[in-house]
Amino acid sequence: MSTETTVRARGGRSVLFVFLPVIAVGGIYVGMRWHTTIERWLVPRAGNGSSLDVTGTHDGTSAPNPSGRGAVQGAKQLWTCGMHPQVIQDRPGECPICHMKLTPLAGGDAAGDTHGGAGASSGAVSIDPTVVQNMGVRTVLATRGTLARRVRAMATIAEPESARTDINLRVSGWIQELYADTDGMAVRKGEPLFDLHSPDLRQATEELIAARRALGSIAPGLPGDPDASDSAGASLVAAAEARLHALGLSPEQVSQLGAMNHAPATVSIVSPVDGVVAGKTDVYTGSSVMAGQLVLRLADRSIMWAEARVPEGSLRHIKLGQRAGVRVDAVDGEPILGEVVFIHPNLDDMTRTALVRVSVPNPAGLLRVGMFARAEFDAGSGEPVVILPREAIIDTGESRIVFVSRGKGRFEPRRVEIGASGDGGLIEVLSGVAPGEAVVSSGQFLIDSESRLREAIAKFLSHGADAPMNPLTPAMPGAPEAPVSLSPESSSATAPAAPTARDAKAPAELVEKVVAEYLAIAEPFGKELPNTPPAATDSLLSAIDALAVKAEGKDAARLTNTAREATLAMRSQSTEKQRELFKAVSAAVIAIVDAMPPSDAGRADLFVANCPMAKADWLQRGEDLGNPFYSEDMTECGYIVRRVGEKPGEGGNR
Repeated sequence: MSTETTVRARGGRSVLFVFLPVIAVGGIYVGMRWHTTIERWLVPRAGNGSSLDVTGTHDGTSAPNPSGRGAVQGAKQLWTCGMHPQVIQDRPGECPICHMKLTPLAGGDAAGDTHGGAGASSGAVSIDPTVVQNMGVRTVLATRGTLARRVRAMATIAEPESARTDINLRVSGWIQELYADTDGMAVRKGEPLFDLHSPDLRQATEELIAARRALGSIAPGLPGDPDASDSAGASLVAAAEARLHALGLSPEQVSQLGAMNHAPATVSIVSPVDGVVAGKTDVYTGSSVMAGQLVLRLADRSIMWAEARVPEGSLRHIKLGQRAGVRVDAVDGEPILGEVVFIHPNLDDMTRTALVRVSVPNPAGLLRVGMFARAEFDAGSGEPVVILPREAIIDTGESRIVFVSRGKGRFEPRRVEIGASGDGGLIEVLSGVAPGEAVVSSGQFLIDSESRLREAIAKFLSHGADAPMNPLTPAMPGAPEAPVSLSPESSSATAPAAPTARDAKAPAELVEKVVAEYLAIAEPFGKELPNTPPAATDSLLSAIDALAVKAEGKDAARLTNTAREATLAMRSQSTEKQRELFKAVSAAVIAIVDAMPPSDAGRADLFVANCPMAKADWLQRGEDLGNPFYSEDMTECGYIVRRVGEKPGEGGNR
């Protein structure tokens, strides 16, 4: 080897020794920088082919599940319904509830993030904060304060009955001059209404003048007892005055007439009150009138009534003496403050309202009879209560749910009890939420949908991806977990409970009679007929009673008694109420036919169907759906569960 070759070899080794440390340092940096990513590549998450599962812990963090239970064995596509996210299955098809085509779930939704779903031990829903922001979720703090509530009702201005005064004559005569000659004209107290010419009244006036004249002419010192004479004269004057009072004259008029030298030809009848002429009979100047005849009716309208029609549901908030505001469109200005003076004890059968009278001042006479008005009664809570916006509460029909924000995208479902509703869309919360807690007020339905979707996925995975998902079993988030059944037949568990029987038998023809009478009610309910009349239940009751007599076994009496009680409850009810009560009747009759089967001919085309919306089963002939619970709206809602006589699971989801 030459010297030149040796030097070149040594130079190459020197360069290699210089770059080896640099390469090593660079490799260590790259390994540290991309360690997490490489680990994800080498160790996939559960549900993406790994045997590990991620479950929720009490603090919301993730923990490995060594057993691998609940994980998807291999990547498998899941399918769901956009309208009913609780429907999950491992193949495409149609939703058993709404019959829409199923859509594929994203890979991350199929198995990931199940630790934050409703199945987590804490019951909270965990959603990525970015997703929460995209949902437009807003929260509001539960506060404690008085609930403002106003009961509003339409009203009509009326004349107070207690303010009316009738002008009745106590003597006969003729109206010489009629001053109050127009209905509705205003009169003042003491003003003349008409001049009356009455011989009887004139004679009584002459007697008074003569008695006073006689009393003043008695001279002192005459024979006899002067005191007795004075007493006799005073008695005559008093008797004459009393007679004029009895004839309807006022004390002022009597004094004026007694001071005259002769009785006048006419006497003026004056108004006893300030008011208006509210009624006038057929009398005019020159008309003759009789004693006891009603000539005029006067009304004092300085106080008026606002007669409001209050719905029966709001009557409990109205009390006598309660302050109320009356707003009249025809009178500009602020509401007129008044007081409740009367609450009618009876309710109007047609409008389901009660009459409530509010006394309001009318000093300027602007309120007139017949004006329309709006009455407002303050019926708010006197003591502080917990208040939430109404839109923050999800009403499921059987319960009310709110989502309480726990921060960092975690939402906890709570059952709440609500009280009275108030103004401004606020509602009283009796229990379930404490003051100061942040409650979701917008976007909670998306959170509810997210929680239901994740719960359905978790239940699907926990029972294996090859089993069909029951669309009816997922419960409301926060509700106690119920056993999950994976066959469509288990949906009847959500229907009204019916007794099971192991020891019961009866003649097949009696069971078939019960079925026939049951179908006589179910089939009209299951047709799209407007204004379906209430069903008659006497025939079904008779068939059940006949079956109860002949049925044998320790469970037979329990089955027939349950069916009878459920049918009796439908009596004298509206069609809408009967449809709801028919769920229990259906459950009881299905239990009877399962325990005491009809003949082969009787059950040949008899099927059990299920309505997911009503959460109940029913019996029908043939496979064309006729939903008796929502027929006028959704006659084809539901699916065939099985044929009568088949065991659960044999018929499949038809």
